[in-house]
Amino acid sequence: MQSLIRIVVLVMLFSATALAAGAAGVWELTYTTSTGQRRQATLTLQVEDDKVAGTIEGSLGSAKIEEGQVRGDDISFTLIRQGSSDLITVTYTGKIEGGTMKLKMQYRDREPIEITAKRVSG
Repeated sequence: MQSLIRIVVLVMLFSATALAAGAAGVWELTYTTSTGQRRQATLTLQVEDDKVAGTIEGSLGSAKIEEGQVRGDDISFTLIRQGSSDLITVTYTGKIEGGTMKLKMQYRDREPIEITAKRVSG
């Protein structure tokens, strides 16, 4: 019985690690701003255990992911952008569904913006 329990625990741990590794790679993000502008960006993610690092690059320049984690198919990360007169913290939360990531981007007191990301490589 103890052997069966150990096997089940190991399978669960390896499954969680495999899901976390599924976030690593290059993703193309597309979204529409609150003013109706369509934007695209490239998200490059590295994953170690449940920690996520990387960068996002788009028309607003490049930003480094400050805090990120992945648990199962849930992902979250933040980055800092330079505003016109201050720094803006942008928070991303969402789910990974195979080769697609569904995110919500939130900053300041604005309504969250829905983002779809498609895996390019990784």
